[in-house]
Amino acid sequence: MKKLILSSLLLSSFSLAEQKFACVDPNKILSESKSVSQAQEQLRKKVQDYQKQLDEKQKKLDELKKQIESKGISQKAKEEKIKEYQKVEAEGMELQQKAQKDIMELKSKLEEDILNKVRGIAEGIAKKNGYTGILDCSAFVYKQPDIDITDAIIKSLDQGK
Repeated sequence: MKKLILSSLLLSSFSLAEQKFACVDPNKILSESKSVSQAQEQLRKKVQDYQKQLDEKQKKLDELKKQIESKGISQKAKEEKIKEYQKVEAEGMELQQKAQKDIMELKSKLEEDILNKVRGIAEGIAKKNGYTGILDCSAFVYKQPDIDITDAIIKSLDQGK
């Protein structure tokens, strides 16, 4: 019985020794990849566009508020300005909700696209080099520098491969 347990432990040790792993540093990909930077810039532009539109609505609201609070305005004109103020305020809230939804959707889509590309590249590298698996580099207490394939992934990602 002892020989059976000992031999199974020995065999499992050999099978682990034959496995080959690589690792990827996701933070390095996020900070150094041009593809990621382009996606972040696309998102930033969308945010800026919506912010500009919201700022214009706020400016219009401020102008209307001043007109409403003006002492030289007739009651009828004041009522019209209040209605206009309410309309612009509702448009602003609607725009803000639309902006949040659109930005979240775009962010999600961009993240998914990058993640799918990274997974595809990592899978290709794993198959080519005979890796059993690819892990996050932070999962290792110790790793040899040559198992880090982050630079190869960044290069492929930025070349669109």
